[in-house]
Order: sequence, then C-alpha cells, then structure tokens
Amino acid sequence: MRKTEANNLDRKLSDEKVDAILAGAMQEFLAHGYAATTMDRVTAAAGVSKTTIYSHFQDKERLFTALIQQLILEKYYASFNPQKAQLMEGEASVILRHLALSMLNNIMGDQQVLGLIRLVIGESGRFPELARAFVLNLEKPFLEDLSQFLRSRTELNLPDPEVAARVFVGALVHFILIEEILHANDILPMEWERLINNLINLLTANQTQKYLSADQYSGTRQKSSRRNRKNSGKFERDYDSEPKRLRSIRLTDTAWEKLAQVAGKHELTRSEMIEIIARNG
Repeated sequence: MRKTEANNLDRKLSDEKVDAILAGAMQEFLAHGYAATTMDRVTAAAGVSKTTIYSHFQDKERLFTALIQQLILEKYYASFNPQKAQLMEGEASVILRHLALSMLNNIMGDQQVLGLIRLVIGESGRFPELARAFVLNLEKPFLEDLSQFLRSRTELNLPDPEVAARVFVGALVHFILIEEILHANDILPMEWERLINNLINLLTANQTQKYLSADQYSGTRQKSSRRNRKNSGKFERDYDSEPKRLRSIRLTDTAWEKLAQVAGKHELTRSEMIEIIARNG
C-alpha cells in the first residue's frame, strides 16, 4: 500500500514538473521566439533543474512538439473532436455547426494559441520542422477525423469527403487568420453567423431530400407535385390539408435566410426553429 502511495506521489510530482516546464516553455517561446529561446531560459522560467528538463525533453524541438500536443489535448480533443461528432445524433448540419462554433470559440481571443500559431508561421522559413510538427500533430489527425465523419454521413452525397473537410477547415482557418493573425477584420469584415451558415449550406447542398425536413414547409424551396393549374392559369393551393399554423409560416427567400441566421445563433437547425414557432405560435 505504501509503495503504491509513493508511486502515485512520484507520478503527481513528475506531472507537476512537466506542467511547469511546458508553462515556462510557452512563456519563453512567445516572448523571445523559437531561435532565441534556450533550454537554460526554460529551466529558469520553470524553476526546475537542467537534469529534470532533459530527462523529460531531450531537446528544444521535442519540447516545442510537446507544447503542440498539449494544445491538442486542451483545445482540440476537449471541445472540438470530430470523433465525438460521429456519436452525436441529429442532422449533419447541426453537428457541423457545433464543430465550427467550437473551433472559433476555442481559438479566437486565446492569446496563447494565437501566439503559438504566429510563432509557427513566423519561424517556418528557418525551422520548417516546427511547421511540419504542427501539421503532423494537429492538422493531419483533425482532417482525417473530419473526413471520416463526412464520409459516414452518406446523406450529404459529397463527391469527395476529404476535399469537403479541407474546405470546411480552410474557410474557418482563413477567417481566424484575417481576424486575429493579420489584424485585417476591418478590411475584410465577415460575421461568424454568415460564414458558418453559408459554409454549412455549401456542404449540405446535395443532401438527400428525406433529410431536408424544414423544406417541406417552404413554398420557395420546393414545389409540390400536387400543384395543378386552374382554367384561369393560376396554380391551385396545395396545402389545404396542412395545419393552419404551419401554413402561416411558408417562407419567402428573404425570410428563409433570416430564419437560418436566428437558428444559427441558437445552434438549432431550421427545421427545429420551425417546429418551435409552430408549437408556440
């Protein structure tokens, strides 16, 4: 029992030292850049001995890679994990919206994450291995997970899920670069909701009809095969059998776009929003 407790204590102390080393490394890398940061600087910032730091991280490159891996655990798998999305029920558009919002919420405004991205980009010319480590440990597994998710949602009828995954991530990364890295949001302004709504519309454009439950109440999105012309040439109404409340929410194109924006703000689908309106009047 005592041996087990001692082992647990040693493991706890070791974990605390690793956390201290990574915190010190993050501080030094962001303050001085990769080239100017030395293991001596990190040792001083972390408050540990040289022996300790080298026993956990053999060199500066491996220490930087460990920072990226820590970023993945804290910012990626904790809240933006496409593997979890495969277990989520509901429409693909709802899951994709959740992923997009999680990505933006966990990166925008986080100065440590943004600083690390700036560091990787800024040092990639002299230290390409840093950029490669970033892509290998973060970008590659994420794109593979998202591609697998999109491939599993056959109702989307995507001709190339891997390309679709790159379009999805690329649009969000470009948004982050413009807003946070290049400080050009006033030059190329774009609202989150507008970007996410249109990105999801792009990926769900070919979605199998049976999944588009919201559209069955839209006179502008789909025409019924039951609509016949009168002798006057006008179309007969095709919704006499519909409940009056549902009939009253047939939408114009403009109203449909407004509904999508409101639904997006509440992380709902358009069909869920229509159902809420129908029930509550």
